[in-house]
Amino acid sequence: MKDVVLVFALVLAVVSCSKYEALVVRRDPPTYCGIRKITKQALIVKGTETVPGEWPWHVAVYHVSDGGRTRKYTCGGTLIQRNIVLTTASCARYGVDKPEGAILVELGQHNLQESFAQTRQIPISQAVVHDSYEEGENKFDIGILKLKTLANYSDYIQPACMPTSVQKIETFEDSLGTIVGWGFYEAGKLSDTLQSAQVPVIPILTCLQSNRDFFSRNINHGMYCAGLQNGTAPCFGDAGGGMFFRSGQSWFLRGIISFTSRVYTETAGCNTSDYFGLVNVEHFLPWIKQTIVSLGSGRRRTTK
Repeated sequence: MKDVVLVFALVLAVVSCSKYEALVVRRDPPTYCGIRKITKQALIVKGTETVPGEWPWHVAVYHVSDGGRTRKYTCGGTLIQRNIVLTTASCARYGVDKPEGAILVELGQHNLQESFAQTRQIPISQAVVHDSYEEGENKFDIGILKLKTLANYSDYIQPACMPTSVQKIETFEDSLGTIVGWGFYEAGKLSDTLQSAQVPVIPILTCLQSNRDFFSRNINHGMYCAGLQNGTAPCFGDAGGGMFFRSGQSWFLRGIISFTSRVYTETAGCNTSDYFGLVNVEHFLPWIKQTIVSLGSGRRRTTK
């Protein structure tokens, strides 16, 4: 699929989102997930740069090679349990059938170029991709990373909440969620500091009408569209990161950034004027739960 690029970055532009309203789910959220411990907000014009601890469940995923001597930041992920990270299959597949430590995650990270006392590096013991995932395709683009050791929660490391099976993504259409990542920005390189942007969920019909040839081939059951078509979009480095919605004081993971269309521009080939595709987390809840149980029992293989 030569016109598809797995999204690995966050190209953030300034837009007015007054026509969209954030959706608040009317139910009491659990207190053990999705809670920020750092209440300070970034005082940055446009609000695109985050502060440490603002997204404590977002993790940096590195692919490790040369016997551990080389590591490369590749994508994002979301901590949902002390030893479980959700990401894309395209990111997790690197660790399939490889020894422990082929993938490393950093928890509590904010600046990829600096070391923080609150940051924790943990190797991955197992990587699992969905059984139906095929390399180079967007279908079933979901993977799970099992940490070798349990993460210790802190002000900078917390799990995100998971949605329930009754919270359908269609109820969030035209509502704002937040995507986060270290991906490429307008300068065509990775951002040092974690960035965020608010974008709405787009109805599938609207998405198809915007670029029927592309999205009819790439938006599948278990996925959804989001975006603003104005330069605010993910790109290289953002795949695997989440799209989050707030309910009360808790943040819930609704989607996993998967892909956008390709266009050859100064922003490294990411089409920032189009919608982008995400994995619908609610759709894959049975697979996620079954996989976590299998990993806990030691029966799950890393192969598909």
